[in-house]
Amino acid sequence: MARGWGKSEEDVGAEKEHDREARERAAARPSREYADRLARRRSLELSLARIEDLLAKTQNPDRRAALETARAELTERLTDSSSSR
Repeated sequence: MARGWGKSEEDVGAEKEHDREARERAAARPSREYADRLARRRSLELSLARIEDLLAKTQNPDRRAALETARAELTERLTDSSSSR
């Protein structure tokens, strides 16, 4: 092949290295769906912690009943999200 035409060995090696690094970065990053699922789970966990805190402070029986209902629903949603992995 004449000089100046085609790719040099250095160019080919650099492209391979670049492609390998790009594949590694893509593999290390969680999928969008996985990240969304983790965010939803974290949100449920924070809500549950807040309800637990409010239950510890609340004396009103009606308010406690409402908080216990909310806690049961959140616990169920957390259990469902764990089993759907």
